[in-house]
Amino acid sequence: MRRLYILLILLATLGASLKSFADDPQMQKVWKFQGKEGAVEIELTQFLDQDGTRATSLHIYSPDGAPRSVAEETGFLATVLDDLPKTGITVQSLNWISFRFNESEAVRRVAAYAASSKQWKSALKTKNISVVYPLVTSFLNDSGAYNEWYRIFRKHGLTLKIVGVEEVIMEPFSQTGASCPRSADCKNLIVPKDALVQMNIYALPPR
Repeated sequence: MRRLYILLILLATLGASLKSFADDPQMQKVWKFQGKEGAVEIELTQFLDQDGTRATSLHIYSPDGAPRSVAEETGFLATVLDDLPKTGITVQSLNWISFRFNESEAVRRVAAYAASSKQWKSALKTKNISVVYPLVTSFLNDSGAYNEWYRIFRKHGLTLKIVGVEEVIMEPFSQTGASCPRSADCKNLIVPKDALVQMNIYALPPR
């Protein structure tokens, strides 16, 4: 509980679509899964905004800090989405997902994308989070870091978009396990390896 409240406060600093929530959630439910490296939990929370608007979120985390996997989380999310109607909440009422970007597959995809970016090294030189963080957000979206999640939500008529990051942590490219793209100079390059992320959920436009 305490972890979730702290996370929601941090996410509010992203300047995305979070609003001020009531102190107590209307509803909570936790799904517990066992990944290859450790436990993964997905927490559903529903709030009433100050103007009476209902907000519903999912928070993905490892209670023991174990490594997580995008592929494993895809299966876990599919289970949660299938179970949601049993809680009286429709999948279409979900507003966002909060989690830490630190899954090895996602880190490798973002690292390779950053290495190919002409803007990345220039952004790092500024040492300004108002320049670096928006780039990390765009890399998370454009690199396909969470493509497997998108396919699960698309089955429900929804799409996902990362709208902001906080607490970005870097590491040398050489430690990510990613392959350096051709024509890129990955020597001494640092790339994102962890961040607090807000991913918004939207209805797909009608065809």
